[in-house]
Amino acid sequence: MKKPIIPNKIMATISGILFLALASFVLLFLIEHKKLLSCTKNYYAVVDDSLFEEYFREAPSPEAFSLISLSDFSSLDLNCGNEAKKGPYACAVAFVTKNEGMAFFDGEKENAHTKNYSLRSKYYFPSAETDFNQVSSLNTSKPNFTISLTDAENLPQGNKAIPVDSKYAGDQGYALEKETYARCTVVIPDFEKTVFDFFDDFFKDKNICKDNIAFLAAVGDIMVEGGAQKTLIEDENGLEKVFGTTLPVLQSNDIMIGNLEGAVTESRKRIYKSYTFKFHKEVLPALKKAGFNYFMQTNNHCYDYGEEGFKDTLAALKEYGIPTSGAGYTAEEAKKFYHTTVNGTNFAIISCGAFPIERTGFNGEKTATATDTRAGILWQNEELFENIKKEKASGNFVIVNVHGGFEYKHKPHQLQRNLYEKFVDCGADLVFGSHPHVIQPTEWYKGKLIVYSLGNFIFNGESEFAVYGALDSEIVRVGLVNGKIIYTEIYPTRHNETSVRLR
Repeated sequence: MKKPIIPNKIMATISGILFLALASFVLLFLIEHKKLLSCTKNYYAVVDDSLFEEYFREAPSPEAFSLISLSDFSSLDLNCGNEAKKGPYACAVAFVTKNEGMAFFDGEKENAHTKNYSLRSKYYFPSAETDFNQVSSLNTSKPNFTISLTDAENLPQGNKAIPVDSKYAGDQGYALEKETYARCTVVIPDFEKTVFDFFDDFFKDKNICKDNIAFLAAVGDIMVEGGAQKTLIEDENGLEKVFGTTLPVLQSNDIMIGNLEGAVTESRKRIYKSYTFKFHKEVLPALKKAGFNYFMQTNNHCYDYGEEGFKDTLAALKEYGIPTSGAGYTAEEAKKFYHTTVNGTNFAIISCGAFPIERTGFNGEKTATATDTRAGILWQNEELFENIKKEKASGNFVIVNVHGGFEYKHKPHQLQRNLYEKFVDCGADLVFGSHPHVIQPTEWYKGKLIVYSLGNFIFNGESEFAVYGALDSEIVRVGLVNGKIIYTEIYPTRHNETSVRLR
């Protein structure tokens, strides 16, 4: 069979149609390609407006993408094919949002495409009105109390915070911690490593704004001459035998204050007094290990072995790295406050004498006060009041330890009250009192705390006296948040000849 013959004219017509179709396709392709080429594809990490203003406004962008606020990104052209719109083709590779959540609520957990970056945290506290007549360690709240939940700044005056599930602010797992964080979510997987590398590096050097937490405590007179001292120096289990159940409380503070009632000396040149006390310097490491990192020396037994014994005490404390203040080789040195910083809170601590003349005639103000040529202690005076004002004006949390009042009196004398309140009026945030040998009240005064007398914490030979309450004492412990007293705890104790225990 012969193949049909197609006339040349028809072939020419078909070829023309095919050429026109191909030309039209190429023309349309070139037009669309020109449109695409005219679009610039920009990649962005889109940041919440408030975060952008706070952290990223001046931050340089990496090469792979640019940083942009959510508002600015929303104004960009997201559709290159729309003729009515001009500008670049904007493509989001990640979104960074600002989130908040409490510790007990997991919130949005991290996954393969998201990361959280902490920005700040704030603690919240259940609190109740304080009643210092309730002398159980964790219960100094009034009966039938009402619970408030606030941050530290808004804690009602006179309230004390209550631990949550036995945890304090700053403890790992404390439930009432509100965290603010930046949450980065990558929406284009190819950019995951680049985006996370950038934000990891960006936030690693940023200081996370946190509440400053510090705990401090104080005990009264420590007089370990005799059996307690021997146990502490010679027995490998001496700490547990002497301090027993009080040891965990003593060792749980950033600042632990005690009144060392006596001279640390080997001198035998005792002055004329009814009672004189001295200790071997080898007992100091044990006391330091028990938790004490500040010893008050401005008491009526610091000069029991005269200036020589007093200088020996200063040298021994320095040798073992235990700070003191209100005591020095000269008056100028004795005026100096001890300064330390704990988790961002600055402390200024001073001790002074204010005890009455003893029956034997010992006058601490005349005999033991430091002068330009004599080592000794700081006595309460007008210059001290002015220095307290200066320390407070410098932004310090000011602690005054004062040895004053009358022995074996369970209530503070009015003169004692006037003095301790004046310390607060001048700027003291916390006043710890000693000397009466028995417990006196702990009270709020103008939002500050005054402990009129802590009693004898451990006092060898005290049991021979038949004075009511002479064997009872207490550890007063406070927790500060941003320099404000939030926790107030009283741990009742009882001591015997050689040891002390929680009651």
